[in-house]
Amino acid sequence: MKSADQRYDIDEIAPGRFVVRDTRASTLLKREGDLDGRLFTLRSWRREGLLARLRERGFRVRTLEDRIRTLPLLPPPLPVGSSSWHPLPGGERWSVFDPQRLDWVAVPVEARNGLDGCVVRQGQVIRRRRGRGVPRYALVAAGATLHAIDETEALLHGYAQATTPILTARRDGERIALPRQPLPSPHHRLLRSLTVDTVDDHPIITPDAWPLAQAIYARLGVRLTLDFQAGVE
Repeated sequence: MKSADQRYDIDEIAPGRFVVRDTRASTLLKREGDLDGRLFTLRSWRREGLLARLRERGFRVRTLEDRIRTLPLLPPPLPVGSSSWHPLPGGERWSVFDPQRLDWVAVPVEARNGLDGCVVRQGQVIRRRRGRGVPRYALVAAGATLHAIDETEALLHGYAQATTPILTARRDGERIALPRQPLPSPHHRLLRSLTVDTVDDHPIITPDAWPLAQAIYARLGVRLTLDFQAGVE
């Protein structure tokens, strides 16, 4: 059985770079860029015309814009309700996703009856980590119960609780440094395909990838703006 990627004859993996799985497209592609084995780099300004011609001839084409349209949407935001205290298993640290900062924030430890614990609220998303181990995620459900979810679900719920969030990218010379906020895995993987470098944990992209980066963040309800004055902090 073919994987999801293999269903496409021409598949964009980075801005202007495509994997070509059907060599019958080679004649068309060579006129518009460089073909090196199964990798094609678009050099022509006639991008939309080339893609249209490929599709007219029956080739299955997937662009980065197509990938962005398939990213998961945000779930309905969960209201934050009553608070509850939970004992902390030995060595475990808890954080909650802050919809204002769009990041994980440590929950203060509060001792009760000689036991360390944390106070969290219904509807919050929490991250549980012991030492440097793999984190686990949970949603604080009704009745102060913890409903286990994966990282992608946790971040989608976290972003869903934000109200008209804005993040700012900054100039890094001729390039653009994106924010360091955590992203759900599908969004992170797609953004990584745009990234040409990393500086102090900031993903670095070129200006031609800027509209694509904005579209990825928009799927999370985030408006990504650009500060033309500042560099990477």
